[in-house]
Amino acid sequence: MILSDLSIKRPTFISMITFGLAIFGLLAYKELGVDLYPKIDFPIITIISSLPGADPESIEKTVTEVIEEAVATLNSIKHLRSTSAEGISQVVVEFDLEKNIDIAYQEIQAKLGTIRKELPSDLQEIVIGKFDIDSAPIMALLISGDLPIQQLSYLADKSIKDKLQQVSGVGQIKLIGKQERTIWISLDPYKMEGFSVTVQDISTALKAQHIELPGGRISSSTHELAVKTKAEWEEIKNLKDIVVAYRHGYPVTLTDIGHIEDGWEEPRTLARLNHQQAIALLITRQSGTNTVNVAQALKKTIGEIQQELRPQGINIEIAQDLSLFIEHSMKDINFHLMFGGLLAVIIVFLFLGDLKITMISALAIPISVISTFILLRIVGFTLNNMTMLALSLSIGILIDDAIVVVENIYRHLKRGKSAKEAAAIGTQEIGLAAFAITMSIVAVFLPVAFMKGIIGRFFYQFGITVTFAVLISLFVAFTLTPMLASRFLTLHMSTGKLALSMERILDSLDRVYTKLLSKALNYSKTTLLLAISLLIGTLFLGKYIRSEFIPLEDRSEFFIKVKVPLGSSLVVTDEAIRKILQDISPQPWVKYTFTTIGSDSFNRVNEGTVYVKMTDKESRSLSQAEAMKFAREKLSSLPHIITSIEPVPAIGGGGRRNAAIQLDIKGANLEKIDQIANQIKNHLEETSGYVDVDTSYEKGKPEIEISIKRDEATALGVLPIFIAQEIKALVGGLDVSKFRSNGERYNISLRLSEEFRNKPQDILQLSVKNNKGKLIKLSNLVNIKEKQGPVQIDRYNRARFISVFSNLQEGKKVLGDAINEINSFISQIKMPLGYRTSFSGAAESMKESFQHLIFALLLAVVIIYMVLASQFESFVQPLVIMLSLPFSIIGALGILIITDMTLSIFTIIGIIMLLGLVTKNAILLVDYINTLRTQEGMDRKEAIMLAGPTRLRPILMTTLAMIFGMLPIALGHGPGSESQAPMAMAIIGGLSTSMLLTLIIVPIAYLIAEELPGKTSQLFKKLCKLKARLTKSS
Repeated sequence: MILSDLSIKRPTFISMITFGLAIFGLLAYKELGVDLYPKIDFPIITIISSLPGADPESIEKTVTEVIEEAVATLNSIKHLRSTSAEGISQVVVEFDLEKNIDIAYQEIQAKLGTIRKELPSDLQEIVIGKFDIDSAPIMALLISGDLPIQQLSYLADKSIKDKLQQVSGVGQIKLIGKQERTIWISLDPYKMEGFSVTVQDISTALKAQHIELPGGRISSSTHELAVKTKAEWEEIKNLKDIVVAYRHGYPVTLTDIGHIEDGWEEPRTLARLNHQQAIALLITRQSGTNTVNVAQALKKTIGEIQQELRPQGINIEIAQDLSLFIEHSMKDINFHLMFGGLLAVIIVFLFLGDLKITMISALAIPISVISTFILLRIVGFTLNNMTMLALSLSIGILIDDAIVVVENIYRHLKRGKSAKEAAAIGTQEIGLAAFAITMSIVAVFLPVAFMKGIIGRFFYQFGITVTFAVLISLFVAFTLTPMLASRFLTLHMSTGKLALSMERILDSLDRVYTKLLSKALNYSKTTLLLAISLLIGTLFLGKYIRSEFIPLEDRSEFFIKVKVPLGSSLVVTDEAIRKILQDISPQPWVKYTFTTIGSDSFNRVNEGTVYVKMTDKESRSLSQAEAMKFAREKLSSLPHIITSIEPVPAIGGGGRRNAAIQLDIKGANLEKIDQIANQIKNHLEETSGYVDVDTSYEKGKPEIEISIKRDEATALGVLPIFIAQEIKALVGGLDVSKFRSNGERYNISLRLSEEFRNKPQDILQLSVKNNKGKLIKLSNLVNIKEKQGPVQIDRYNRARFISVFSNLQEGKKVLGDAINEINSFISQIKMPLGYRTSFSGAAESMKESFQHLIFALLLAVVIIYMVLASQFESFVQPLVIMLSLPFSIIGALGILIITDMTLSIFTIIGIIMLLGLVTKNAILLVDYINTLRTQEGMDRKEAIMLAGPTRLRPILMTTLAMIFGMLPIALGHGPGSESQAPMAMAIIGGLSTSMLLTLIIVPIAYLIAEELPGKTSQLFKKLCKLKARLTKSS
């Protein structure tokens, strides 16, 4: 081979190339970012519109449907979802993954521009946002102390937040639990009526007398001056003198119709650390920045701020820190990588019994791993769970080519050849097989790297990393390995006890295998039938393997989602959560709790979330799943409190619940959908294994409906818009101006005094001016009715839907079984025409991902065949080699059955990876059989009987090196082990059975395949003779 010959002739040149790879690899490693997952752009656009005071049904009709109608005409839309809640419309447009998110953003922006006139005139500015995997907070801080919550709010917002935003890489910082300073002008409706003053009069007066306006510029040839008209009151007490009207020649001031209060906005959010009220700061990073680096910079700044504020009694606690989990995960994977490499090297040493040969082979591991970092840096990857898992699982593979090459070189050395000659001939002889082995692995990961769907995006870096690593290991095996062997490899007999014992074991294995192979060849049909029966039996048992999307990982954290009855205040929700904390906080496995209320997209004060941070996994006896079960059982009996215990989602920013089951029922009539949803909900509640069952539809929210008496309003000269504006301002509050203090600007807001807005009937005492300037009481213009309405209205592809949510009890139910059971129950329901159900969330992702993975698996088989056919220049021999593929399934499924592990996306990826690995043994066998037949002139059976025992040692050695290289992952208990261990287990099981069966079945298949053309020819001749006889006799 050109590469190996060049390496042997020019060792210094190859040494410098290797040294250069190591140097640049280490430099690249330092520059690689560290993250939890690969950076993925999801083409999801959110459109949020605000119309304060509007009920969900009004929002749906006047805002949501108009926006949906406009954007639905865009190409490549996969899902169009919307939620209409009180005062807010949220439309989520999810495009096909191939869609460029920037183009999608521009298209939506253009569409919304064309419909602005169709939307309500008082609709606030529409906010268009891109979904970003980086939008999840990387850190949550809690500010607490002896100060009142209002002063803490100011400190957190104006001091701490400003300093944190100066940290490089910090994006948005959201505050929860803060209270903004507000200048309230509380009005007396009776005094307003007495002076014939309306809200419009007051608003106009404030805007006219409390102003600051730019007046342009005055320029000369040498300089220019900015002109500014300033007529703002500098003290709050002066606002009372603002004249809002003149009556009978006398001015009417604000103090004549109400009073001014320097106060605070009404709290709509709340945060607590354990039981202490605090201000929460949720910190996100800028897109594309490194989580760990940003978090480290933040911690440094937090330390400086804490040192400054500690004398004032202010405490800053880090409630959530994503970087800790990432660092722990990386540390764990690095350990797996190094320990797996060590185990692989030990296996090689036990087989070869020579430290020098072992070290020549083992050098392939660090060189390949370090060199891979160069390519990762070039293509813009990060060190994340996917890339590091790829390297960890590849450890045994990276030494594979070097083992095969050095073992073959050593075999030639034993035959009396010189070191250089043995290195050249040995590498050339095994070169085709080594190249075919590597290309088979690459062929497997090409479909994985370019799979469609979310799963394809996540495993893209995984597949590419494995491809990079194995290609580099092949380069090392063809360059560095033969060069070192030609220089340092010597022939000597190992005399150590361990080496001699290992040699005796291997000799015994050779003898046993030779006898077994001979008998198998003599009884080839029986042997093949037994193997096929074993495969069929395993596949039959495989249907009992439970399936799920991603196993629940123990991340030492979970959420308790809390909901109290509709209409409950912030105080009531806070009291309910305090009751929950009385049961949860004292548990020994609870490190601390972090509570937020009203922090969701719709600021619902009757809903809250408790983040439970557990003690480290190693220091507690209870797993996260067991802790979640305990919390669920403990809280299920609390009256009037609905709880849902959920894991913390791996990816934030999606906006939907993290329930395992999300079943959407779609149709036209909301009441009918609700009936179907409740029928399914009741069934799940009565079925074992389903917990936290709930629906997205809530009715019973108390609201006041004000209907205008149109005839009376027309007769009295009052337009409906003036009625609505007066009610909105006086009851809901109206921001009319700003007040400047110490460089900050605060809202000046109008509203009725509290005693005049406690009862619905108070609204009837308000007055509005008609077209003649006369005050008309609302009691003459409107009717008031108290009713109950929906909290929100959800739509999917422009049709209403209700979701049924449920979590699954750990150990009793998995996602695959739940989907089948629910589908079975739905088939028994008489669904009205036009009504249908579909899964979303994890179930939808699981179905989609499994389809993509199975397609990738089948495509991998086709590509492997193409690679092998090209390498062996045969259409038949690749089929012989690929016979090892189905027999690897025996071990993969068998070990899942034995260990009661589930079939998930990780185990399927493991099985796909397995396909590339198990062909290695068959390639080594078939390649050497071909070599013996072409170069030594042996017949088929003789070549098989010699090739089998000769290749037994390298097959055992390389397979065991891969198995032991993956053992740390398979037996690991660190972060992410719940999903990674089944993947490694499937590969180990498949490698084990494939190794054993390949050594027997592939030689039989080779013999049959080679005999088949001759037997077919004989059969054809017999049929021709039979035809001739029949023709002659007739």
